[in-house]
Amino acid sequence: MKMRRRSSRLPHFNWRKTIDASEPLKGQLWTRSEKALTEPDVHWSRRAIAGGVAALTLAVLTWLFFGPALAIHSVRVSGAQHLTQAQVLEAAGLDSNGSVLAVDGLSDQQRLLAQTWIRAATVQPALDGSVSVVISEWQPVAAYHAGATGKMLLLSDQAVVLGPAAAAGALTNIQGPAGHDPRVGERPLDPELLVALVNLQRSFPAYIGQQVAMFVIDSCGHLTLITGRGWKVYFGRVLTPEEFASLRDKLAALKAIQGRVNYNSTDLLYINVMNPSEPAAGFKSKQPPPPSPSPGAPPPSPSPAPTCK
Repeated sequence: MKMRRRSSRLPHFNWRKTIDASEPLKGQLWTRSEKALTEPDVHWSRRAIAGGVAALTLAVLTWLFFGPALAIHSVRVSGAQHLTQAQVLEAAGLDSNGSVLAVDGLSDQQRLLAQTWIRAATVQPALDGSVSVVISEWQPVAAYHAGATGKMLLLSDQAVVLGPAAAAGALTNIQGPAGHDPRVGERPLDPELLVALVNLQRSFPAYIGQQVAMFVIDSCGHLTLITGRGWKVYFGRVLTPEEFASLRDKLAALKAIQGRVNYNSTDLLYINVMNPSEPAAGFKSKQPPPPSPSPGAPPPSPSPAPTCK
């Protein structure tokens, strides 16, 4: 009788199968918390740190801009003569209650240079809370008037209207063609002509021995000089650079006849140097009397506007 052998076969185990460490073996219990075995989420930690740094940076910048450490404590404006300090600060866009870090010197400079009165400007902030504003203004060289109001306007040496003037004073007095008053920033005259007139007025007393009271330019561009004694000098048209340059020859002609004409005479009416080679003088005593109106005749009509040639 054969004995049956007891089967001793063990269950087959696949050693190549990867053991999942996240699950306990059968019949085994966890000895530590499952949370302790999982990896920490480092992404949230980094975000929290970055957020804290950003908040700190913002707080520091806010303190710098609005805190007392870099606040503007003083603003010094120099070079202003016709503009007040308040006008300069407003033109530059400076906030005296702000921070020096907010001052953009280049932008403020450009805003200042856009003002009619300002010729040059610099804006320099300092970390001690001070801001230095240095400007150079245009200097008026002439007083111009043309409109019916007779309002005097200051002109720079670039013939740009700077603003109103109370009176001409020692400035070159120029009456332009009748019309509307030019506005601030406009250029009613050619700059080259203006320079010529200013130089003519300055040299006239030493050259001729007479003061200049006023220059008159009519609608045709003809220039008339009125002396302090009241007699006039007719120079002719001054519309082109060549005509500006001809003033030198005409002034020389005026000087040449000084020995034959008494410029201090109360009888002198005008000197015509439109043609410098043939200057002519006019006298009050030699002028024909104006015609007397006939009884009952209508008043004379206004003179027509001159015809430009």
